[in-house]
Amino acid sequence: MLEAEGVIVKIGQEGVFVETSRASACGSCSGKEGCGTSTLSQLLGSKTSSFKVLNPIDAALGERVVIGMEEAALLKSSLLVYLLPLAFLLTGAILGGWLAPARLQDAYAVGGVLVGLVVGFVALKLISAGAGTNSQFQPVVLRRVFSQNFVKFAGGHE
Repeated sequence: MLEAEGVIVKIGQEGVFVETSRASACGSCSGKEGCGTSTLSQLLGSKTSSFKVLNPIDAALGERVVIGMEEAALLKSSLLVYLLPLAFLLTGAILGGWLAPARLQDAYAVGGVLVGLVVGFVALKLISAGAGTNSQFQPVVLRRVFSQNFVKFAGGHE
């Protein structure tokens, strides 16, 4: 399970919106002076992202929570995003070159690439619209994050 911490910023009908921040570990190693990735990381800084997340534990607005998603679901969706348009692109190129007259094969192959790529993205959009309602592919609020002070106060320990 992949996990990240975030804060609930909005409550919707089908879940909550959680804002997470991306922080980079770049700049903490000994080679940071000569590293382009470290420089780029400092230039861009940390960014926040907001996600629609299922909320089975009924966490409230403003609460700090841990969200999670299964690795298998992330792998499947990543493969789909990269391989489906590529497969349609290659199929379009092959069909364009095969259907063309001998002297125009290259032009038809390029046209087939463009048509195949567009068809691949449309197919991806249709598939992802259906997968968006599947809870397997949506992140879920796993648990609340309590601060140390709250735990000490609630438990009566000092």
